[in-house]
Amino acid sequence: MMLLLTLTEMSLGRHYIAVFEATQNVMLKPTESWREALLDHRVMDLFFTVHRKIREDSDMAQDSLQCLAQLASMHGPIFPDETAQVTYLAHMVEGLLNMINGIEIEDSEAVGISNIISNLITTFPRSVLTALPSELFSSFINCLTLLTCSFGRSAALEEVLDKDDMVYMEAYDKLLESWLTLVQEDEHFPRGCFVQPAVQVFNSYIQCHLAAPDGTRNLTANGVASHDEEEINELQEDDRELFSDQLASIGMLGRIAAEHCIPLLTSLLEDRVTRLHGQLQRHQQHLMASSAPDSVDRKVLDDLYEDIHWLILVSGYLLADDPQGETPLIPSEVMEYSIKHSTEVDINTTLQILGSPGEKATSIPGCNRTDSVIRLLSAVLRTSEVESRATRASLIELLSPQMGKDIVWFLRRWAKTYLLVDEKLYSQISMPLSTAFGADTEGAQWIVGYLLEKVINNLSVWSSEPELANDTVELLVTLVEKRERANIVVQCENWWNLAKQFASRSPPLHLLSSPIQRTLMKALVLGGFAHMDSDTKQQYWAEVLHPLQQRFLNLINQENFAQICQEEAVKQEIVATLEALCGIAEATQIDNVGSLFSFLMDFLSSCIGLMEVYQNSPETVNLIIEVFVEVAHKQICYLGETKSMKLYEVCLTLLQVYSKNNLGRKRLDVAAEEDQYQDLLLIMELLTNLLSKEFIDFSDTDEVFRGQEQSTGAGRTVSAADVVLFGVNIVLPLMSQDLLKFPSLCNQYYKLITFICEIFPEKIPQLPEELFKSLMFSLELGMTSMSSEISQLCLEALSPLAEQCAKTQEKDTPLFIATRHFLKLVFDMLVLQKHNTEMTVAAGEALYTLVCLHQAEYSELVESLLSSQRDAVIYQRLADAFNTLTASSTPPTMDRKQKVAFLKSLEEFVANEYLFYITVCYLLPVEFLLTMSDSDDDVPQLSAAALAALREFYAERTTETKQDQPALTDSYTVGSFTEDWHMSQFWYSDETAARLAEEAIQQAGKQGRIACVSTPSVYQKLKQLESQREDESHCVSSVLFEFDRRFTAYGHEFVFYDYNNPLCLPEHILQQSFDVVIADPPYLSEECLSKVALTVKYLTKGKILLCTGAIMEEHARKLMGLKICSYRPKHSHNLANEFRCYVNYDSSLLS
Repeated sequence: MMLLLTLTEMSLGRHYIAVFEATQNVMLKPTESWREALLDHRVMDLFFTVHRKIREDSDMAQDSLQCLAQLASMHGPIFPDETAQVTYLAHMVEGLLNMINGIEIEDSEAVGISNIISNLITTFPRSVLTALPSELFSSFINCLTLLTCSFGRSAALEEVLDKDDMVYMEAYDKLLESWLTLVQEDEHFPRGCFVQPAVQVFNSYIQCHLAAPDGTRNLTANGVASHDEEEINELQEDDRELFSDQLASIGMLGRIAAEHCIPLLTSLLEDRVTRLHGQLQRHQQHLMASSAPDSVDRKVLDDLYEDIHWLILVSGYLLADDPQGETPLIPSEVMEYSIKHSTEVDINTTLQILGSPGEKATSIPGCNRTDSVIRLLSAVLRTSEVESRATRASLIELLSPQMGKDIVWFLRRWAKTYLLVDEKLYSQISMPLSTAFGADTEGAQWIVGYLLEKVINNLSVWSSEPELANDTVELLVTLVEKRERANIVVQCENWWNLAKQFASRSPPLHLLSSPIQRTLMKALVLGGFAHMDSDTKQQYWAEVLHPLQQRFLNLINQENFAQICQEEAVKQEIVATLEALCGIAEATQIDNVGSLFSFLMDFLSSCIGLMEVYQNSPETVNLIIEVFVEVAHKQICYLGETKSMKLYEVCLTLLQVYSKNNLGRKRLDVAAEEDQYQDLLLIMELLTNLLSKEFIDFSDTDEVFRGQEQSTGAGRTVSAADVVLFGVNIVLPLMSQDLLKFPSLCNQYYKLITFICEIFPEKIPQLPEELFKSLMFSLELGMTSMSSEISQLCLEALSPLAEQCAKTQEKDTPLFIATRHFLKLVFDMLVLQKHNTEMTVAAGEALYTLVCLHQAEYSELVESLLSSQRDAVIYQRLADAFNTLTASSTPPTMDRKQKVAFLKSLEEFVANEYLFYITVCYLLPVEFLLTMSDSDDDVPQLSAAALAALREFYAERTTETKQDQPALTDSYTVGSFTEDWHMSQFWYSDETAARLAEEAIQQAGKQGRIACVSTPSVYQKLKQLESQREDESHCVSSVLFEFDRRFTAYGHEFVFYDYNNPLCLPEHILQQSFDVVIADPPYLSEECLSKVALTVKYLTKGKILLCTGAIMEEHARKLMGLKICSYRPKHSHNLANEFRCYVNYDSSLLS
């Protein structure tokens, strides 16, 4: 391996080594010319043999396993057909099994072996995996099962020993990801083939997280319990966040084996809760008999709490998914399990157990005839009831706040998915679940009341535990954020009591921390928009919002306010009001923004006055600014021009006051903490939120201000540009290089200046000289010294600046001179330096615009690089590559087509050079080994064939572009890329993809352009149809807008697209440049559809074809004026949601 590194260093130079090291984990895609060499089984056998001989050397073993992982990822045109893939995979699996069987895996091997398995599962299509001989496939799955359990136990031991290098944890995570890939497509495999492996992995995980004697938690290698790490663990991240990926995988495996796992969890949890109840009773008796409470032995209690902690976490992940912006649905496996056993269920007994959390489930007659899913929920409610009874018995000191957090976390996650279950969202529904939790059921009303009572009790008992109190108010938000649930909540007397108590600042709610009071106000405001008659609603607001307004006005209007404003009680009242205002802003939704904006605007001017009063109180100043930040963040996108200007005006006044109060202030204390610069961070957030109006604007599609006067804005005085540029004059002088070392400040700063460069590039040359220099220095620093995310932001800022120079044609301006300097920086980044390959597109766009401005300087850079090459072969290869790079754009201009051609050539340029690095670093070591003698004294030499292969490599590559075409054609098959569950990917069936593609072609017309937004299946079918069409005059062109970067294989017809940034598109994508747009938003949520709608309306000339869930019909109509079609699209895997098509034109899909 040392010889390999020496050869690579001599041949390529250190900057090429850096490029290679940055891309070691890129999957291997050799071309047909490598077929004879790499499909020779002796090559693979050689690597397995080498690893067996060197595996005791940890460094060399990692390198050899990396080589095997690359071979496991091999794909593309090197395989002539599926049979070749099956043969290659079979040999790879046999070699892996032979390598693992009969050995004790070293620590240094764990991650490498898991990478090999992960690559095999993710790279090879399901059809290839299922084509393996059944005995070999079974052996592979059995091996994966045993390794997962073994690595899981070793990972648990690493935690106990608090190891710095958690290799088994990393390997375990990788194997669990592999299981997810398999089981989410289990319909391709023999029915039930994953059930027993899932049971084994699930049991192993549970065992590792339970205390002895049932489990092995906290046991060292010698079987001795260890509790020394408990104090350290209190400082670590919450388990539900730290192990979220693991828990998601275990939850999915638990669903696959629901018949075993749900009853198991129920039994274990009921047992622990019964034992906990008994322990608390014994401790209560002991405390009553003893005057020394410290004498209580908590070891048994602590073990029970830890057991319950993990059982509740696993139960939560098994029963429900984290919605992530999508409409939460009961997992299909859980629904099917409940339906399967519904005939055996006594619904009355089930409801009795559900409604009797104070009793043991086993004490209720007929308890064995209950729905297991509801029984598991009941076990958690039983845990909650034991906790509540202990608080009433004054045993709070014996309780675990962590268990309290787990309970409300579970209840919140459960309520989002199951409470008021909407039967219209499911093709089939479980009667027990529908009866217990459906709309208009006594069960749903009872559990809403129970959860509300739980919230109130927690806020009373646990107000001193901020994390638990925060989780509790988040549960309250969940109960009211959906109108259907809120309608039940506001009918509860406890809700009105809570509202009155909070409005009057009564104990114990006034003891809650400020952020928690903010969230509580958000919940109370959301509840106020539930269905109530007008008198009741007026009464509600009179009790919730009016006291807040009156107290605030009475306080600040006192004649002696200037004298009393610094008194602690007064400051507390001001802070409580500001937190409440933030909570009100956070409660903004499209149907309440009109009311909330008017209410908040009455406060904002008064808040500016407080800036003067509390200018020496940083915490209060920060909170005042935060009110403006939240109002802008939540409401700006809904405001029309008149309302927007009102907000701009008040924000400008705020900035003017802030600027005056900070005049002459310097940021020189490099030893300070980031919190000391919170005001600067908030100012930048405010400016960024105001700029977001340029990207996300719903004001033209809603009626939120209907009935309120909307002027035309003819007398406008303040614009977003005025506010933002004034703010920039504040921010730039204060943002020193030392401050950019703080992550949050750095990220927000670069996000802000990138937005400004993109939206107002013409304003940048008008900045004062010192501010302009500061901005240019910031961009250079971000490109060269910051993270890849920051570097990409800076690259995105360069293109509009270069285009601005091209428009003005002024060649002696500071901006023009600065862009010349940036040309060399971008050139070096792309060609010479280590960089994240995901930045290639942004860097390529920046490079092209800079080359257009500075063509002579670009030629000099290329000549300088070529003249530094001593090897004639490398010189010629690079010269040819650069000629190809600019061949389609000579001379380069700002023409869109030329830029697209340049970017396509750049993509090939980068890919070709990478393949060369792979050749040197992976294939030449094989030649080393083949030519080495058995003597350790012999110096390894490259064979003549290896030297010839290296020199012939460049020449061969010149003809490979055409040879690659069959692979690209193959990749147009629907399903050629594996669905990624994490990215909400579900491919259409072949029939649906064909029908939608034909519809798009018909509507686009001759030579039409089609945009496929998050619809790769349709794009693939379009390309298939295009290849079959003989008359090219009728052809259409299509572009795929997709988040998954695997589709970069489609070259210039792929555009990276993130719906969170709906208008963040390459500049060559012009407005209204597509005849028809077909879109399928990744998530079934109003937020996602609203953002995708912005993209669609930007792209289309008029025609829109939308595919999404039936539940989105009303939103599709409001946002884009679409009508639902009779045609029902199908997916290759059946989805729980009913999917429909929507169009805004006359179509055969309608009938």
